[in-house]
Amino acid sequence: MYEEYFRLSDAPFRLNPDPRFFYGSRSHNKAMAYLHYGLKQAEGFIVITGPVGAGKSMLIGHLLDQLNASNVVAANLLTSNIEPEDLLAQILSAFRIEPEGEGRTGQIEAFEDYLFDQLNRGRRVLLIIDEAQNLPFKTLEELRMLSNFDYEGTPLFQVFLVGQPEFRTIMEQSNMEQLRQRVIASYHLENLSEEETRDYILHRLSVAGWREDPAFTDGAFRAIFEETTGLPRRINTLCNRLMLYCSLEEAHEVTAEIVETVCSELREEKLESRKAADALPRVEKVEVDADQRATEEVAEEKQKPSKQSGSAKKKQSASGKNDQDSNVVPIESAKSKDVAAKGDKRTEEKVATNDKIAENSDAAQTPAPASMSVLDRLRAKKEGGDRMRQEATLNDVASAIAAASQTPTDSPDKERSAEAELTRPTSGSAGTPQWRASLTRSIEETREELKLANNNVVHLTRSVAASAAQRAERRRKISESLDRADHLLVEMREAQG
Repeated sequence: MYEEYFRLSDAPFRLNPDPRFFYGSRSHNKAMAYLHYGLKQAEGFIVITGPVGAGKSMLIGHLLDQLNASNVVAANLLTSNIEPEDLLAQILSAFRIEPEGEGRTGQIEAFEDYLFDQLNRGRRVLLIIDEAQNLPFKTLEELRMLSNFDYEGTPLFQVFLVGQPEFRTIMEQSNMEQLRQRVIASYHLENLSEEETRDYILHRLSVAGWREDPAFTDGAFRAIFEETTGLPRRINTLCNRLMLYCSLEEAHEVTAEIVETVCSELREEKLESRKAADALPRVEKVEVDADQRATEEVAEEKQKPSKQSGSAKKKQSASGKNDQDSNVVPIESAKSKDVAAKGDKRTEEKVATNDKIAENSDAAQTPAPASMSVLDRLRAKKEGGDRMRQEATLNDVASAIAAASQTPTDSPDKERSAEAELTRPTSGSAGTPQWRASLTRSIEETREELKLANNNVVHLTRSVAASAAQRAERRRKISESLDRADHLLVEMREAQG
């Protein structure tokens, strides 16, 4: 908005980091020197820390803008809160690597092949992780293990860790000793001084095409530094509002009074936002009330099926009255009630299971109806003896056939009904007994499933063999390339000698 009014080519104080607006203060230039030193060493870890808004992202963007793509392949990992099992997948995604195999083994092989390929091209692989203070300990250990990739003593993978000041505290812990030994340089960014704050503002204005409109007085620069303490992001936020204020008020000079006016407006906005946040209901109270309601519902469900005496009901009503008088139920009591409810529920489930077993045993002891087939009666008898319901197998069918041919029936009517059941034709074959047709179908289905499983195993074996052959071929090509490179180096040295 104010860019058009002051005829600027770009917004000079945008919050998103833009390497074009990088200002090299004493602290930022020193941090940049440490980063370049790490690149020259081509190994280990470089740690850069700084407060929120100190310009760490701008520093990384300026470094990436300076890198030579023919020498270094760099990737910036923005998602920092990563679990160790997801780290390698995130790194592969950052470098646009697609693993051919599945699982962690396939990911490691793909990453190793990528590192060797970049080595053959004369490039180093650099990973930059921002907001490193959010990384879990196991993820940092996984990074340390990945940094062990090398070829004949030449490191293939390097990591820059950028984070907030608490990351320094994390690195000082006793369990981080192994990672600390891999850190070859570390630096903490500092705020800008008053003179650097002035130069920082003028630098960004000049990049945006500023023609000294609006002009900044010495008092304005001093007031800006006192308000922002030299933090670049705060300077950008305040200067943005100052430029907007001057364009709306048609002022062409930024004075200390204007800076104080804009600062007062910003303080009022923050105060109003805090009041609005305080006016919202507290989350803790809502959660405790929800626990109370859940506990009361469980108590009511427990009271419905049970018959209580009159004195017990009075005690319960009195306790419910005391619960209503209190606004918040302690979390410990709610948890204890939940545990008791879960224990009662488990007891009820055990009783129900025992009742079900008893019902099954009673049902097994009752005589089978006459309408049941011989096979069903024998199976019911077997289930009653075992006290458990089991699936019929081929052995059960064979035993049933043998028992049906040897066991006498109780009456001629039952014998005739059994013979009719055994000789009843099915829809598939007119003269085949039903049990025999069912047995035949089961055998055929099992045979087809075995054939399908065998085909799958053969296909999987061939795929594994093909994958192994491809990996061996890639390694052979890499070895040949390295041998040719060594041979060329020897010839060049001999020619120079």
